[in-house]
Amino acid sequence: MTWDELWEHFYYHLRIKRRAKTTVRFYRTTQRSLSRFAAAGGSLPAEPGAVNVKHLRAFMIWLEEQGLAAGGIHAHVRSLKALFGWAKREDLITADPSARLERPSLPRRHLPTMTSEQVGALLGAARSTDQPLRDVAVLLTFFDTGLRLEELITLRRDDIDAAKGVLRVIGKGDKERSVPIGTRALTSINAYLLRERRPKHGGVQALFLSRRGLPMTRSCISILLRRLSESVGVERALTTPHTFRRGFAVEFLRNGGDVFTLQQILGHSNLEMTRRYVRLLS
Repeated sequence: MTWDELWEHFYYHLRIKRRAKTTVRFYRTTQRSLSRFAAAGGSLPAEPGAVNVKHLRAFMIWLEEQGLAAGGIHAHVRSLKALFGWAKREDLITADPSARLERPSLPRRHLPTMTSEQVGALLGAARSTDQPLRDVAVLLTFFDTGLRLEELITLRRDDIDAAKGVLRVIGKGDKERSVPIGTRALTSINAYLLRERRPKHGGVQALFLSRRGLPMTRSCISILLRRLSESVGVERALTTPHTFRRGFAVEFLRNGGDVFTLQQILGHSNLEMTRRYVRLLS
C-alpha cells in the first residue's frame, strides 16, 4: 500500500465517522509535511508498512530544523498517532510505529483570552463597517455563546429559538446541542435580520451572510476580525474565534457557572477538555 492510498483510506474513515472539515484539514497538513520531508531526501520508506519509530523521529527532527515550534511538532505527532493507530486496528499495517513516538514538551503559557473590555472596543469599530449590524451580531454571538468558528458560520436562521433563548448548534461529529444565548446577542441578531440581512436568493438559509448575500466563510470571519483588530490596535492573535470561546468560558465560570454545564455548552466530549478552561481563571 502506498502513502497516498493509506491517507485516502484514512480520510474515508474520517468521513464515515463524520469528523469535522477542520479535523480533516489538520491531518492533510501532516500529509503534506511528510511529502516535503520525503522530497527533501528524508529517510521515509516508500511504503507505510515499512516505517519504524526511527523514521518518524527523523521527521520530527526535520520539522524542528525547518523552524517549526514545539506546538506544531506536537500536533504532527498527534496526527501520526491517529493515522498509524487506526491503520494497525484495521490490519493495514502489522505494527504501529508511532506507539513509542514521544510528544515534545510544550511550554506552559497563558493562552490569550477575550475580555469584556476588548469586546467593547471591537464593537465600537464594528459599528463603523459596511455591515455594522451583522458585524456586531457576529462579535456578540461569539462572546455570548462560545461557539466554534465552524459552528457559527453554519448557523441557520431557523436554528434560533428566541422564546427559549437558545441556539441549535451542530458541532463536531455532527452532534447537535442547545446553546444558551443572552438577550443582548439575540437583540443584535434580530436587528441584523430585520434591517441588513439580504440573501442572494431564497435558498440561502445561513444566518450570517457576506455582502454578496451568501454564507460567510472562514476567510470572511478572518478578514473581519483582522480589520477590527487593526482598527482598535489589538494584536490579531488576541481576536481569534477561540479567544472569544475562552473568554466566554471564563466569564461563565466567574459568574457562578459549573464546569459540567460548561462542558455541555461547549460541546466537549470529555470533562478534561473543559478543565483546561478552568485553569484560565488563575
